[in-house]
Amino acid sequence: MTSTVLAPHPDTAARVAYVRTDGFDVVRLGLENALEANFTPQGFGIEGYASCGITMGMSLMHPWADRLSSWTYTACGATVRLPVSPLLHTDRWGLPVNGVQPRGDAWVLEDSHAVAESAWLAATLPFDSDPRQLELFPFPHRLHLRAELIGRSLWISAELEATGSVPVPVCFGYRVYLRREQPGGGATMVLPARRRLVTDERLLPTGATEPLEMSASALGVDEVHEVFAFGADRRLTVASDARRLTVEPLTGFPLAHVSAVGSEPHVMLEALTAAPDALSRDVFPIATPGRPYRASLRLSADDLLTDRSLLTE
Repeated sequence: MTSTVLAPHPDTAARVAYVRTDGFDVVRLGLENALEANFTPQGFGIEGYASCGITMGMSLMHPWADRLSSWTYTACGATVRLPVSPLLHTDRWGLPVNGVQPRGDAWVLEDSHAVAESAWLAATLPFDSDPRQLELFPFPHRLHLRAELIGRSLWISAELEATGSVPVPVCFGYRVYLRREQPGGGATMVLPARRRLVTDERLLPTGATEPLEMSASALGVDEVHEVFAFGADRRLTVASDARRLTVEPLTGFPLAHVSAVGSEPHVMLEALTAAPDALSRDVFPIATPGRPYRASLRLSADDLLTDRSLLTE
């Protein structure tokens, strides 16, 4: 495994790394003892991803997020019958889930730098030349990513650019795993006022919705599985007496999917550009030639023990 690490200073918290191992290009951004400690599963990290494909703290689901309701979909006038493919993963119901897996050398690192208390990189994911990918999602495009660490916050912006002559369905999302406190830690997940999408047992939308007020759930006690559309407040927060972790979709991510199970050591939060199974329902935003789709989000980790003024925010 080879890697390049950029940091403004050996003692700084901000780091940005580009790792290549066994044909896989992996972009890693972390804040020592802040974001990385809270978003990466204990004992795994980049090495676990590179060697075994173990999910890290944050993952891109592309070109669609979550599961489809069948192996056939019609979108933007094109009907696609998905074949069994090593580029597709399936869920426990045997449905295709979380998009098309990129080939090993897919990501192209465009630029990276680190100064003072920040570090950033820009990378591109081409999806317009591999016939194996286009068989599964016949909409040529490129996804441009910029990620920047500033203090204790990670800012991510994505731009989906149509590179062919056809519109591109926008159904991607980001999945974030937050490590909750150990049992007895008293962590709470707070969700803003929202409109819940009623789902079936497979977490596929039924078409019905209902408004919900801001709510708090005790992690390790309450079980939460919910897909919803944001209102004015877009902050998803996990907090304890010691820390507060926030995922805030800013633009281009109108929906979220959250899951918390008492037996699992983490909480799953997803920022979505479209609802689960939107590709099958032909209901999604689009990117067209000359009119890319843009989305952004922010992740932050606050230490409440050292800065009590944050409690008033």
